[in-house]
Amino acid sequence: MKAAIDRFLLYLKNERGCAVNTQLAYSTDVRQFEHVLSAGFGSPIKLEQLSTSMVASYARWLQDQGYRPSTVSRKMAAARAFLIYLERQERVISPSPHAVLHPPSAPRTLPNVLSREQIDRLVEAPVKTGTPRGLRDASILGLLYVGGLRASEAVGSNLQDVDLAAGNFLRRGVDPMTIRLGVALDPLRVYLRVGRPHLVKDDKEQALFLNLRGKRLSRQGLWLVVKRWAAAEGFGADISPHTLRHSLIRHLLDDGKSKREIQHMLGLSSPNAIRVTTQ
Repeated sequence: MKAAIDRFLLYLKNERGCAVNTQLAYSTDVRQFEHVLSAGFGSPIKLEQLSTSMVASYARWLQDQGYRPSTVSRKMAAARAFLIYLERQERVISPSPHAVLHPPSAPRTLPNVLSREQIDRLVEAPVKTGTPRGLRDASILGLLYVGGLRASEAVGSNLQDVDLAAGNFLRRGVDPMTIRLGVALDPLRVYLRVGRPHLVKDDKEQALFLNLRGKRLSRQGLWLVVKRWAAAEGFGADISPHTLRHSLIRHLLDDGKSKREIQHMLGLSSPNAIRVTTQ
């Protein structure tokens, strides 16, 4: 796929006459497209392996990264242009899966929601590995759910935000709030006592969740954690960090919480933001 990207960039330069800055922007965005797909696939992806579900997963990944809508639209446009090039110029994919790359303003389908039983399975699965990475992943999955955290909030969490003795977690932001750890308490306790010490390289590092190099986990890394374990449990390719947030909202509504209460708990700008889960 990387060779095809190089040919695409030459096509933009020689056939389309794109400006240098435009070429550079396409290069950055299309190479990111390839990198994310390959990371999710587990190895460098080949053109014949491209599928609509993979491209749709990339679109969801973009939505989860906290980019501005204009940035998401630009990145989707670059990936879409590359896929159309593969279909019309190289004729290696037909039909092209570019149609699933809608800009943020396009209508979106209702998000998937996991049951409480599925949430339990998702959190418990990594623990069974007994590895520092597995213990970290279980903590991430549990905290994403109980806190209804956005990906950026989870990776931005620090050690001081966790109070194991009280069973609480401080969700930071414009309106900080202390939340009960619930199903995330045990995984976090084991991770902090057994898992994280094997990952940390610098005792001064305050990030709660670390990558295998001992640095703060990135949003892309967190996204891949969710995708990896959702796939392992057979929950499908549509599961993302947002799925856990929407699942919590659904469960809170089922428990009789009002939209106003949920708005306050999750730091939403308006109760209307909950419509996507309930309409």
